[in-house]
Amino acid sequence: MKIGIPGALSYFDYFPLWKTFFCELGFTPVVSPLTNKEILNKGVYLCVDDACLPVKLFHGHVDYLKDKVDAIFIPRLVSIAPNEFICPKFIGLPEMVKNSVKGLPPLLVLNYNLHKSLKYGKKAFEDLGFQLGINPKIVNKAYKKAKHEQARYEMMLEAGQSPLSYLYPKEDWNPIAGSKGIIGIIGHPYLLYDRYISMDIIKKIRKMGYNLLVPSNTSLDTIEESLKTMTKRLFWSYGRRMLGSGINWLYSNKVDGILFLSSFGCGV
Repeated sequence: MKIGIPGALSYFDYFPLWKTFFCELGFTPVVSPLTNKEILNKGVYLCVDDACLPVKLFHGHVDYLKDKVDAIFIPRLVSIAPNEFICPKFIGLPEMVKNSVKGLPPLLVLNYNLHKSLKYGKKAFEDLGFQLGINPKIVNKAYKKAKHEQARYEMMLEAGQSPLSYLYPKEDWNPIAGSKGIIGIIGHPYLLYDRYISMDIIKKIRKMGYNLLVPSNTSLDTIEESLKTMTKRLFWSYGRRMLGSGINWLYSNKVDGILFLSSFGCGV
């Protein structure tokens, strides 16, 4: 059975988790190709006007996959950490896709909500396994392996690499010896690491002779410590990561400059 994974939105954060989970269950993950003009135009055509660009792009990736797989995986990310939330567009993503893209195969929806407790992460994958008709013991074993691969991925990011290092291992993403300096880029992962809609900004800056820092290079503990300087707690997870990493870079003099990349229609 082929399961389609749209290469957009939270794909850049959780692809190792999802890919390993499906592979361990004996399924074949099929990822949509790199974003291109055709996929983007299709997403803009299919999606509602008031959605942000990355959400429109997700629709284009779903449309590309619909005739090539047996089911399409769509995560409904409500919360990825206790007492925090994700953009409402992520919460309604399965319904948006169902009502905008015609001729879809069955959708596998991961209802992921850690707002009250981290333990609900495991339950979300158990429910996903139930949708697939898999024995719970096998599902739990696959989930453990998937979590291990995700942890390895996140350690790689905190060590200074970016998701591009994982997705494109044949290219050189190592720090530049004798660089001109370090530039920090703040932005959502689905903007920074989509090489089409970001116009490959990371590679362009590297070609200019600068090393880079991205929010995923900063540990969550460091981000939490940096956010203590704020007078009010932010409850948007991605906003916390972007602001916390930026504050850390500035106060610790880790960067020579910061770029902020945002998409049209995004509240941030």
